[in-house]
Amino acid sequence: MINRAFIYIALFAIAAASCHRQDAQKHVFTPMQCDSIDFVIEGTVGVGADDSIYFDERPYTGTQQYPVTDGHFSFTVRQPLYKFLQIEDGNDGWMLIIVDNQPARVVVDFNTNTFVEGSDLNKRFNRYQLTEDSIYHLMEPHQFDEDQTIYNTLNKQVEEFEWQTIIENLDNVIPVYYLALLNQCYEMSYEQLKECMKQEYAFASHPEMERVWKVYWEMQKRLPGQKYHNLELADTEGNMHKLSEYIGHGNYVLLDFWASWCGPCIGSMSMMKELYNKYSDQGLQIIGLSLDSDHDAWVNAIKRHNLPWIHLSDLKGWESAASVAYGVRAIPETVIISPKGKIIATGLRDDELKAKLEEIIK
Repeated sequence: MINRAFIYIALFAIAAASCHRQDAQKHVFTPMQCDSIDFVIEGTVGVGADDSIYFDERPYTGTQQYPVTDGHFSFTVRQPLYKFLQIEDGNDGWMLIIVDNQPARVVVDFNTNTFVEGSDLNKRFNRYQLTEDSIYHLMEPHQFDEDQTIYNTLNKQVEEFEWQTIIENLDNVIPVYYLALLNQCYEMSYEQLKECMKQEYAFASHPEMERVWKVYWEMQKRLPGQKYHNLELADTEGNMHKLSEYIGHGNYVLLDFWASWCGPCIGSMSMMKELYNKYSDQGLQIIGLSLDSDHDAWVNAIKRHNLPWIHLSDLKGWESAASVAYGVRAIPETVIISPKGKIIATGLRDDELKAKLEEIIK
């Protein structure tokens, strides 16, 4: 499959699009089947491969090595059913495996990155990986282009392909890889998550899905149509203010969730200043709700980037009352509130945010 270094770059690009809250809470969801099984992994490697196969669980727990002899390898691991595993050959070969008992054995060929033997589920998953990797191979030469048109177009193809893969596999655990292990739940709209988050789906109670369900439930806290959630937070000088001081008085309010340590947030500030300068005299109030935990870092960022709107925070980071009230687990995030105090749009950035404000403020 595609060069592992490029996979890391691609995943970094996805992660860089927003800063995510990290959950330390222990998963309590019930696996599809809680029994562990002895799962056999066999296969062949190509010329140039290392003399070991590198094995890891997903999420990553620590790499283990198994020997390669005369181009062949075979080892057995005890794993829970429907656990996701990863193997590499040290020569750009990289494959994903789902622990399955139909049968509890796979035979892979790193020369073609395919499953020679294995369950229908694993063979199906492998085909999706090969298709996605073919798009990544097209992206790789363009990742540092000054004009990102080609790269962005191909990246959009990846997103559409992953979404289609989820929808085609609601009767098995393949969606867990995209929703949870690749963190795509953070990049999806509420409407998309609503379509694939149903208790009757085969992957719904997989242990890795607990975090995805939390994201889905917390999105509901800021759905359009409901009344805004009032908060009391301090300004940069320690004076307490309620959101009700600014909301419900005949003007639109844009809540901007951000932090001084969030690169994408800082990157969007020039656009936010453009919106402020254009609409602040036409009925728009911007309130920056910071998820910082360091007062000086917060204040210095406001001064350094010359952000002229209202700024509030309780300096509790991801445990901020603002984050909890609005279910915000990734930043930057925006919430637009109507003059009557109703949420009318969330999650808009860049051109979408500009277009929405232009639509409502005339």
